[in-house]
Amino acid sequence: MAKSKIPVIVLRGTAFERGQQHAAHLRSLIVANYDHLRRTADADVWKCASAKAVASLEKASALDPDLSSELEGMAAETGISTVDMYLLSCFEYFSQRTTGCTSAAVSTPSGALVAQNWDGPEGAERHLAVLVHESPGKRMVTIATAGTLGWVGLNDSGFAFVNNDLMLDEKHDSLPSLVIRRLMLARPSVEAALSVLMCQHHMSGRSFILGDAAGRLQLAEVGPSVGVSRHIVGSVVHTNHPLFPDASIWEDIEAGARHYPSSRERLRAARLHTLTDAASLSALLHDRTGAPDAIFKSFSTREQTATAFSVIFDCGQRKLTIWSGQPDEASPQHIGLLA
Repeated sequence: MAKSKIPVIVLRGTAFERGQQHAAHLRSLIVANYDHLRRTADADVWKCASAKAVASLEKASALDPDLSSELEGMAAETGISTVDMYLLSCFEYFSQRTTGCTSAAVSTPSGALVAQNWDGPEGAERHLAVLVHESPGKRMVTIATAGTLGWVGLNDSGFAFVNNDLMLDEKHDSLPSLVIRRLMLARPSVEAALSVLMCQHHMSGRSFILGDAAGRLQLAEVGPSVGVSRHIVGSVVHTNHPLFPDASIWEDIEAGARHYPSSRERLRAARLHTLTDAASLSALLHDRTGAPDAIFKSFSTREQTATAFSVIFDCGQRKLTIWSGQPDEASPQHIGLLA
């Protein structure tokens, strides 16, 4: 039985107006997400997170005033304070580790293709939306949990990124990852986005695959102690453990085995694929080798996540193809950024 599609919402105007529209469309989900976060956070954790968020939001606003304006628009529409709205994008403050992923990309003569299976807890797909931001002179698209700044994205310059969680060391006084992702999404190319990564301290371990319309691809692994380790690639696959030696030094192997026990199995399965085009990436995203803990993941006792969405960003064409939930149970949605 085909599952419902992820809603596609076009947001137009100033950052404040786009934030208002985001919240108007998704108000009930945003309020529910906020109430759940507030209810499940220990009082001391919430107090500490709120204090960090005040300072962090001030820094984020100085780097990109549109981010704070967007949050202010969401706050005005929902009645949730701007700082509390910001906390929905600060998952690191609450030590949340609920999303494993498999990512892949290939450079082609017509631009990079960047793809991901994004795995989350049960029902995660019901809280997602595709947000197309249209402001004077620029467009971008993010796939976001309602009320957040977005997990992955593509802009009309043809830059795209996907992201995987890595179990490295942690430091909680830097910018949240979702802020850094939006700062990157405002850049036109891989090198410009890398400059964002290089200039920021990182709160926890992550890997990024960055691609652009010129066909450039880079894999970057980041963390508080390793900083940024990066390599130019022609094609790449990645799961939830570091591949570079300098990042691997900082890996908490036991924590990785607890949170993402299928990571190495998924990587081995992904490396069996020859990546040349969108069709080969789609085949990888649909791979059930080792199910249920597969690239195309379903719930299991040892790793209670499942694929919530699958996406392929075509940087050259400035478009994406997305599947909601389990990709072989969903019809693909095609979204373009060019007029």
